[in-house]
Amino acid sequence: MTTESGRLAALEQRFAVFEHRLGDLEDRHETVPTRVSKLEQQFEHLASQLVELNKGQQKLTIAVNVIGSKVGRLLTILTLVGAVLQMVVPALLRVWFP
Repeated sequence: MTTESGRLAALEQRFAVFEHRLGDLEDRHETVPTRVSKLEQQFEHLASQLVELNKGQQKLTIAVNVIGSKVGRLLTILTLVGAVLQMVVPALLRVWFP
């Protein structure tokens, strides 16, 4: 008889654990739509931030390209001026200081 009462107590304990876990699953299931809608809102917010970031990135790329072309032109001009000065200055110095 003690083995039957022990088995019955074990079954009752298992059933209590099962009921507890089932209750947890029901609670989690009830909050799933709330969590999903919250995630959707966060995703939409992040998507709008990414669109704004992309617009800013495009403006920055255009500005960097403009600065790069200006620096390229300046380096070209300075190179040409330097080459001309290397040819002209020695000739002028020979004329002024024979």
